[in-house]
Amino acid sequence: MRKLIMPLVISSSATLALAADIEVHGDVNMDYASYFDRDFDPTNAGNQDIDLALHAHLDENISVVVMGTTHSTYIDQNGDLQESEVRHGLARSTAMGSEGRYNSFDFDGVQFRWDVSHEVTLIFGDMTYSAGAFNYYFWRDASRYAVITREESLRGFGAEVGNEKYGTGAFYLGASDDTDHTLSMFLTYAFPLLNHTDEHLIIKPSLDWVFGSDIGRPYTYVLGTEVDYSKSFEKFNYGIYAVWGLHPYKGKGTHSFLLEPSMNYAIFNLGATFFYAIVDKEYETAPQLMTEDQMLFAVEPSFNIHKKYTLGVSYEYHDPDKETHGDDFQFLGMNHYLYPTMNTEIVIWYGYNFTGKHNNDTPFGEGRFSLGLSGKASF
Repeated sequence: MRKLIMPLVISSSATLALAADIEVHGDVNMDYASYFDRDFDPTNAGNQDIDLALHAHLDENISVVVMGTTHSTYIDQNGDLQESEVRHGLARSTAMGSEGRYNSFDFDGVQFRWDVSHEVTLIFGDMTYSAGAFNYYFWRDASRYAVITREESLRGFGAEVGNEKYGTGAFYLGASDDTDHTLSMFLTYAFPLLNHTDEHLIIKPSLDWVFGSDIGRPYTYVLGTEVDYSKSFEKFNYGIYAVWGLHPYKGKGTHSFLLEPSMNYAIFNLGATFFYAIVDKEYETAPQLMTEDQMLFAVEPSFNIHKKYTLGVSYEYHDPDKETHGDDFQFLGMNHYLYPTMNTEIVIWYGYNFTGKHNNDTPFGEGRFSLGLSGKASF
């Protein structure tokens, strides 16, 4: 193997060295938090989620992308190794001092990209897709939470087409990462029905279909539509993001609905999230969902105290299962948003989990009062 691997490594290094241009892109997301129980005994946790991509332009039309990732991990109640979640809660956090806090970077895929024209790019290699992502900060991780389809990966062929005037779309087809005998297909297109300086309306349908006898998930297809509308005036701006998603579960459809309105006037901002899923009552609710809750309501008024500082007060209501009583909980907290530069956000947050005395099955576990610091940056 050494004789086979070394020439490949040398050849790859030489190719990158001869590249016309090399760029490094990434998303860095990390946090620290303390969760206090009723006796005010803290449990400290620290998590990170880092994704990096090396983009080498071989000429003006051909490029190679090599991707890597690292996540902090923890051991769940069943003894299985799981990736932790940044800014989420105690239940899926990595405790300070844990061996899972710092892990090595793992290979996360490679792409060959060919810009056939300004409107068409052909892709060969590893592709990752999702649809219907949340803006709600606890559920921004599309690999775990989505209204239409959670993050899926495949290796095969893809095409990305369009422009800002007529819309953009993507088509991916290849072998799924879930099992070794499954074929995946994803198709989406964003139609800009309104594309003015002060008004935008985009409708984006998506379809995710998996073919095979053992597909590694309980639903064969997912389809849905995203609607994104925004309107701007001099000091008043507002928008609404709405999503509908449908996927079958044991022969019957599960419908998911998301509504996220937002507005801004001068220094005042208001954002809200409402999510609800219609499930089949004959089966358990949790396996039918792509979220943690069957119903979620969250609202946050905030004030732009400075161009680099915003103060927000958040209220959340969670209900994992409408048919189960006593499993719902509420959270009230404050968020201090700092914006040191473009594409960078630091949040100092704290709040209280209003949960029933014997209900510890929430993202906060036995934690009641919690506080923390989280940061993210894209480059």
